[in-house]
Amino acid sequence: MSSSVIYEAFWVGLKEALKAGLVWIVLFSFLQVIDRKKLSGFFLYGILLALICPLYVFTLPVTPQLKELISRSIDTSFALFFILSAFLLAHGSGMNLLGAIERAFGKTVIAAPVLLLLSALYFAPDFAGNSVFLMELAEVKESPAAVYISATAGIVFGLAAFYAARKKIRVDFIGSFFGLPQLFLFIAMIKLLGGGIKGFSGISLIPSVQTGFMKFFHDFVHQVFVILMVPDHPLLKTTAWNFIGILFGPNFSSVAALAALLAIPMLFLSHSFLGPVPEPEAETPADRRKIKGLFMSDRKRKAVSVLLFVIFIVVAWFSESGENISKLYIPKPRPVVEDKGTVMIPLKDPTMDVRDGALYKFSLSYRGEEMRILVIKKDDGKLSVCLDACEICPPRGYGQKQGFVVCIYCNTPIPVATLGQPGGCNPIPLHVLIDDNFIRIDVSEILQKWDYVKSGKGKESVK
Repeated sequence: MSSSVIYEAFWVGLKEALKAGLVWIVLFSFLQVIDRKKLSGFFLYGILLALICPLYVFTLPVTPQLKELISRSIDTSFALFFILSAFLLAHGSGMNLLGAIERAFGKTVIAAPVLLLLSALYFAPDFAGNSVFLMELAEVKESPAAVYISATAGIVFGLAAFYAARKKIRVDFIGSFFGLPQLFLFIAMIKLLGGGIKGFSGISLIPSVQTGFMKFFHDFVHQVFVILMVPDHPLLKTTAWNFIGILFGPNFSSVAALAALLAIPMLFLSHSFLGPVPEPEAETPADRRKIKGLFMSDRKRKAVSVLLFVIFIVVAWFSESGENISKLYIPKPRPVVEDKGTVMIPLKDPTMDVRDGALYKFSLSYRGEEMRILVIKKDDGKLSVCLDACEICPPRGYGQKQGFVVCIYCNTPIPVATLGQPGGCNPIPLHVLIDDNFIRIDVSEILQKWDYVKSGKGKESVK
């Protein structure tokens, strides 16, 4: 058995223990400072409740659908805690968003079950995802038990380290940096940093979150133009379309997504450092100045964690964006020919097998024009056959990166599972017939779809 698999399993267990330990320390410190330490037990009950998920997952077969469901659950879990932190930060910036609800959550009868539920929602998707990853490791090894033993050892080692360090941790000092908004933001950041479920190769959720944000903004811009019927406007010339093309480029999507992610934290920082200080009730000016100083000191101290989050996101975001397009797998198109109005692409020959999960491209030269076709197998085993072009961008085609095909023009990632669905930056699907040996495509189908690409509808130029 490869020792790397054992190390990988150990790392999975250690990572989950470290995540739970870090969240526990900060939560306990926060509850200690606000004199609500008794609530900490409900956090542990929430973790126990979350353990039901991996126990159930172990009874299921590992399928692409299960992995996709868990992956979406993890992303949703991060989104939930980030949205809650943004809501609370906005409330802490002077907006009264909670009203009377704020007093209700001060009661243990409400706060306790909410804490238990949030703890379960936070850990359950990660536990389930890592269970699937361990099951996949165990399937390819002669001794599956060693994989689970190694993961358990990682959990025990991580928890033992926190237990040994518990007496050296100054909970009052840590808790002084956190209010409720900062607590939720910290928890969201831990999820972002350590929420990946692919071992060493996928520690964080940053690529997934960045991909989701960029795709959202790309599709949002597209829908705005569709609603305004801009693509069909006869007065727009090439120069105008070139300008509009900037909005579909990777730089705009990346910056817009980052701005949305950091808008509320930046508003909170502005309020913390520049916002007015309430006039305290005190007998002398000296006492008022002292109270103001203590208030500002506490407000700035609690802004530190938010500032660290902003710095962390900016650095991580642009380091991910720094991966240039040359790292994509962009296969060279293989020539195919038309025979009696039909293009026939072999499923397999000595040099390729289109069912191996890699991206394949084919080029058809017809009446002096080259049209490109892409073929890739989806997780459900079906082949997706599309034009190497979309309805929005210039037809520069797609590359492949992990579970995505990526538009070479605008860098938008499209999950392979969504191929075959028209619209947006998805490749334009083709109607095909697939038998045991060939993919058969009518040339008329290719010409019709490629003429749409050339016509400029939804693209960078109007003829």
